[in-house]
Amino acid sequence: MREKQKNKRLPLFYKAIEYFDKSDTREILISEKLNNLENRRINTTLLRDEMLNELNNLRNLIDNNPDLKLKALSKEEKEFFSSFIKFYQICPICYQYNHYRNLKKLYFDEDKRELKEKLIKFMNLRSKKLNKINFSFGIPCCNCYKKLMGD
Repeated sequence: MREKQKNKRLPLFYKAIEYFDKSDTREILISEKLNNLENRRINTTLLRDEMLNELNNLRNLIDNNPDLKLKALSKEEKEFFSSFIKFYQICPICYQYNHYRNLKKLYFDEDKRELKEKLIKFMNLRSKKLNKINFSFGIPCCNCYKKLMGD
């Protein structure tokens, strides 16, 4: 009677035992282990690649963060940065203020280093030699830039 109660309580267990008895258990277990290892290898490679991509994205965000770069400047560099911002804060076309964050981004953007160097040369020329000549140059504001470039 006890045997019948066990069969009623664990029907799936006994079906599984019958299945393993019919098949070669070693072959099944070895094939499952190989499949699991291959799946793990693929999953770990994909996970590793994804993590490396995210780390590169994070590094780019940190490297291109102008606020962190501004904090890292020395006192003299901060003073020069402030004079750059003050010099280019007004749009030469409409005389409205430029956005501080855009000027800061331009100043610290490595891709625009050549442009920044030319703007610094103009800034130094204007302040030293060209006080008597009245001409206007600078960085256009967002609205004027859109009008000029058609964006």
